[in-house]
Amino acid sequence: MEYSIIWTLFFIGCAFIFFSYGKKIRKYQKIRKEQQIQYEDNREKYRHFTSELFDETPDEEMTHAVLFHIMGKEDKIFESDEIGNLIDVLTHSELLIYTIYQVELSLEGGRGSLHTFFIKEPYCTYRPYVKEAFEAVDCHEIAELMVAADKLATAIENDEEIDIDDGSDYGNYNFSDFTNALASALKTSGILLKAAKFIREHKDEFIDAEDKEENDE
Repeated sequence: MEYSIIWTLFFIGCAFIFFSYGKKIRKYQKIRKEQQIQYEDNREKYRHFTSELFDETPDEEMTHAVLFHIMGKEDKIFESDEIGNLIDVLTHSELLIYTIYQVELSLEGGRGSLHTFFIKEPYCTYRPYVKEAFEAVDCHEIAELMVAADKLATAIENDEEIDIDDGSDYGNYNFSDFTNALASALKTSGILLKAAKFIREHKDEFIDAEDKEENDE
C-alpha cells in the first residue's frame, strides 16, 4: 500500500511539474512570438525614416529607430545587383551610432569579450570610429576605456610586451576587466537618451534623402 501511495504521489508531482513547466514554456513562446512580430513591424516601419516619423519618435525609441533604418539600408544592398558595403552608404552620424551598436553586439549580451570587437568581423570594421562615437554622445569615460582597450588589443596583435601604466585607471586591465567595466558603464551611462539627443541634433543625417531635400526647400 505504501508503495502504491508513494508512486501515486510521485506521478502527481510529475504531472504538476510538467503542467507548470509547460505553462511557462507556452508563456515564453507567446512572448517570443510577440517580440518577433514587433521586431518585424519596426523593421518595416523605419525602413523609410521620414522627417515626420523622426519627429514623432520618442527619445527612448529613437536609437532603436535609427538602427532599424540602418538595417533597411543593409537590406537594400542585398536586394540590389550592385556590390557594396553598409559602411559606404551610412552618413557619418549614422556610422557613429552604428559603431556603438557594434561594440554592444560584440559583448554578446554579457557572454562575450570586448576583445572580439577589435579582432572579429564585422565589429572590427568600426574600430577606427569608436573613440569619436562615444565622445559624440557625451560618454567620455567609455571613450577613454575604449582607447585603453584598443592599445591592449594592438599590443596583443603585434606580440608586444604590455606596458603597465600605473597612472591610468586601466593600466593593468586585461580584457576580462575591460569587458566587465564596459558592461557596467553602459548600464549607468544613460547612453540611449544621450544618443537620442545626438540624433535629434543631427536630424538631416538620419532621415531619408528625399525628406532632406524638402526641408532644404
